[in-house]
Amino acid sequence: MAIDTRPQGLSRRRAADVAAAELRAFGAALTALDDADWVRATDCKGWTVKDVTAHVCGQYEEIAKPTVLLRRLRTAKKRYPEMIALDGHNQVQLDDLGRLSPQALFDHLAKHGPVAIRRIRLMPSIFRRISTDRFFPESPLAEPNLGYLLDVIMARDTWMHRLELARATSRVFDVDEHDFEIVGQVVRDLDRGWRRPPLRLELTGPAGGVWEIGTGPPVESVTADTLGMMLHLSGRDGVDLPPDSPLDAARVVF
Repeated sequence: MAIDTRPQGLSRRRAADVAAAELRAFGAALTALDDADWVRATDCKGWTVKDVTAHVCGQYEEIAKPTVLLRRLRTAKKRYPEMIALDGHNQVQLDDLGRLSPQALFDHLAKHGPVAIRRIRLMPSIFRRISTDRFFPESPLAEPNLGYLLDVIMARDTWMHRLELARATSRVFDVDEHDFEIVGQVVRDLDRGWRRPPLRLELTGPAGGVWEIGTGPPVESVTADTLGMMLHLSGRDGVDLPPDSPLDAARVVF
């Protein structure tokens, strides 16, 4: 477990290593699924295990082939005008890839995932500074630029969906060193948006740690299960916090 500390950012190189490790972990999670697992419901409302997998496959495909992202955004505006840009885009991902078989989805990820990681590693700074508001204006990132989306949010999103697969299929959620980094970046975003009195946050269980949130010495303390808190911060059902908890209404973009 991490010692008391301020949550720190990742270097660009380390962020790419974390993204690569999470891609491997997600692929390993897919290999553990059986035929019955693919139709199980997940914490993503209305999405099955197969839907979640199709979405993740679509994410990596769009990094590997940015023209696919632009096409899906255009299609979403026409096909789902009632949806916000992010939701419409996600639905087009399912339209495109949800019909694939589980093996085809696995092959799709194996093809595009490594290419996406290479693009993350090699993307020039001029492109990394592009504002994400032009694509998803309703998604308030801590740093609204393409570099932050690729370095931090991509691995975080994949990590959360891997957790959803584990929960939906009653599988063990395996963690290693990179999981601590992902959780740490969630806590860092929590800290950056913190507007309440400072607190000490202790997360227990897989990928847990202890951090100081806010400016100044902590005046209160919160202890919670790591995975449950990540679910809570993402807006999913996680830990049961009392109504007066300083984290009851806290949310972080995943």
